[in-house]
Amino acid sequence: MSGEKAASGDVAASTETRPTQLRESSSVIRTAMVTVASGGVTFLITNGLHQDTSISIMLSILIGGIALMVRFLVDFEKRLLAVEQLEKDGMADVKRLIGDAFGEISEATALFGLIEASALQTDLVTQLVRNSTQISPSSPPIVYQFVQAKIKEMSEFLKQLAEGGTATYYGEDRDWLLGLTRTATKSIDAISMAAVDHDLWQSEIGQRYLDAQRRAAGDGKRVRRIFVLDEPEMADDPMLRRVYEEQRDMKIDVRLLDWSKVPTPLRVQVRDLIVFDDILAYETTPTTGDPRRAQVAETRLVLTSSRVSECALLFGELWGVARELQPLEPVHDGHRNA
Repeated sequence: MSGEKAASGDVAASTETRPTQLRESSSVIRTAMVTVASGGVTFLITNGLHQDTSISIMLSILIGGIALMVRFLVDFEKRLLAVEQLEKDGMADVKRLIGDAFGEISEATALFGLIEASALQTDLVTQLVRNSTQISPSSPPIVYQFVQAKIKEMSEFLKQLAEGGTATYYGEDRDWLLGLTRTATKSIDAISMAAVDHDLWQSEIGQRYLDAQRRAAGDGKRVRRIFVLDEPEMADDPMLRRVYEEQRDMKIDVRLLDWSKVPTPLRVQVRDLIVFDDILAYETTPTTGDPRRAQVAETRLVLTSSRVSECALLFGELWGVARELQPLEPVHDGHRNA
């Protein structure tokens, strides 16, 4: 197959060179004919005027030579103009290529300048770019397309964070939750609804989340949690009491809030959320209100300042009406002393 392509390429090249060769040979023939014709006409004229034969021959040679020189100069001028035009076209192409190259260099320089001016660590961003270049289209298709999707997802996520909007993850997220808890600088205020967190503390992600909060509290950051109880009797649940005491031992401020004690205007606002550093809110929405069947339908990361302020204000009001866990009353056997 390659031999056929090479043969066809040779044929095409030879076909292109043939017209050029024919043009050059015809030009030489025309020049020779013009020279001979000029000399012949000069000889006939001088001979008709009864000039000496030697003079006729000399004039014929002279006139033929002049015609040859004129023809040569005309051809030379044409070739010179063609060379000049090629030089102009070549210079234009070179300028365009240089301009494109400098444009790309300027864009890369500007991008690198933005990276250096960013609040993010420069080495982390450059490492991300360097590692991403190691994935090429020759990589396995599933790897290549998966990396493309993750980079696009991360790009959109960073754009949403930079614009101070809302990022949504459909389902239960763990990376945002653990990452924000580990990187909180001042405070973590959480509202835990029974419909969402009924089995969180026994799960693997719940244990990691609680450990991250324990470390944050140990580092002197304020960590608070409100357990919203659907019924007042839930305060006597042994599992809830154990979780309450465990978190108190971790230096986490914990309070209980009976749903009946929630101020009526705030009931439509109460939801499972976490406010980090009073500047970012993490919200989850359950699939159903039944704690036994509820799962996380979606997770939202809210950066809109007005919305975050509302979340922080909501937590503050609920914290004010929440209570600490009271010790269980002793059980009497029903006998009275006489």
